Amino acid sequence: MIRYTPAKQLTLEGFSTPFSQQLSTTNRWVILAAKIPWDKLADVYYKKMRADFGAPTLSARMVIGAVIIKHILNIDDREVVEQITENIYLQYFVGLSSFQQEAPFDASLMVSIRKRLGIDVMSRLNEIILQEAGLIKANEEKTADTRSEDDQDGNGGKSNNNVLNEHTESVKGKSSDGLSGTVMLDATVSEQQIEYPTDIKLLNEGRRQLERMIERGCQVAELVMPRMYRRIARKQYLNIAKKKNKSKRDIRRGIRQQLQYVKRDLKYINWLIESEANFKGVLKMKDWRLIRVIQEMYRQQAEMYKNREHKISDRIVSIYQPHVRPIPRGKDRVSTEFGSKQLVMLKDGYTHIEKLSWDNYNEGSLLTESLETYKRLFGCYPERVLGDQLFGTRENRRFMSGKGIRYVGKPLGRPSSNSKEQKRLLQKEMPERNAIEGKFGQGKNAYGLGKIKARLKDTAESWVMSIYFVMNLLKLAAGSLLSVLQIYYWLVKEGYLTTMGNRSDTQFISRYLRH
Repeated sequence: MIRYTPAKQLTLEGFSTPFSQQLSTTNRWVILAAKIPWDKLADVYYKKMRADFGAPTLSARMVIGAVIIKHILNIDDREVVEQITENIYLQYFVGLSSFQQEAPFDASLMVSIRKRLGIDVMSRLNEIILQEAGLIKANEEKTADTRSEDDQDGNGGKSNNNVLNEHTESVKGKSSDGLSGTVMLDATVSEQQIEYPTDIKLLNEGRRQLERMIERGCQVAELVMPRMYRRIARKQYLNIAKKKNKSKRDIRRGIRQQLQYVKRDLKYINWLIESEANFKGVLKMKDWRLIRVIQEMYRQQAEMYKNREHKISDRIVSIYQPHVRPIPRGKDRVSTEFGSKQLVMLKDGYTHIEKLSWDNYNEGSLLTESLETYKRLFGCYPERVLGDQLFGTRENRRFMSGKGIRYVGKPLGRPSSNSKEQKRLLQKEMPERNAIEGKFGQGKNAYGLGKIKARLKDTAESWVMSIYFVMNLLKLAAGSLLSVLQIYYWLVKEGYLTTMGNRSDTQFISRYLRH
């Protein structure tokens, strides 16, 4: 049977809409909106703003909601605005009181939003999610526990709050020596969306930009164009770049040629800046920044060419994103990645970024700082530390041994008499570290952590922090129902609640918790 409605019979005016009905309470955006502590997040967002100065801003729910939508759907800035404009549930999610056909804001504003939501703000927002998850306490909750007879309900002299507190402590598993929980540590790199850099390609791009600025400046200032050999320089570059198999001699010859052209163009630029006042007004702010980057890039390339080396400190791999650095990783797919490196702590499925840097660093040397951060956040040191071999140095093992922390890793030195038991325990515990690798895979495959498209340094950092924030938020939303069922089932099992319902409800909750 064929069912088809002709295009002439399907009109926009006659299309029926469900807008007269209420929104579905089972929609995923409605459920997620109910789990998010919007007021607490708004307090952090508005903390650095003044109520009596400046133009009115977008609401905090609109700003934070747009960031959440972007990374959950893994779409670009323009598509975020389009989705909010077209989807009534997304308009409810970002705090609009009714459906509107106009775009809530321009897509270019997403860049300003990322600038405002920097590392400090996103770190604080992430801590609020950890508070909502019950992993850390808020500042106002850190008060002395008080007890009165009015709080008692006949359950052996224990109040409902005390019962829940005891259950929370039992779930956390805090030991008698003040240690609690397991922390997983690992580092990953979020690659930037840049062209794969080579020395000759960088020099050629720098030459092209200098020629563009010289040509435009001379035309506006009505100056005679200097001889730059543009077609010859491009031809020499293409003769080497198009070769399938390039020898070291070819590459070195091409670098020497491009260095000469860049050096000549930089001399022209400096001469025009010093002698022609009109030329200064032609250059834009981004051109001035680009000139400084190209000068530094030329210095690095000339030094490496002279010394016949391929390494230099603070090496520039993109003239448009000079903050990006090469980070050797030793992976099977690629040996070097270009982007920001994050040292991440994972506890109970929630992540916390200990350090985000564009320079390469040894994450094993930051174990002490990471454990101190863990103590500041969660109030105590962990019972166990899971990490790769970089964290198992002698210095780190001495520190953990002094605090009573157990490091899950291969012991140093010769095998002891009970090495078989240690090996069995290690084989059982080491697979637990796969959770943090899975968290990295989740961020890179589902939420865009593997390819950051923001071009500025601060916006790229905000992009990375937002992805970890969204993953923690989804973990909170998914785990809230399970937490309620766990506490409810425990209260009934211990006899504190007797009005659970029929036996089928108990069996259902028990089966849910087992799975």
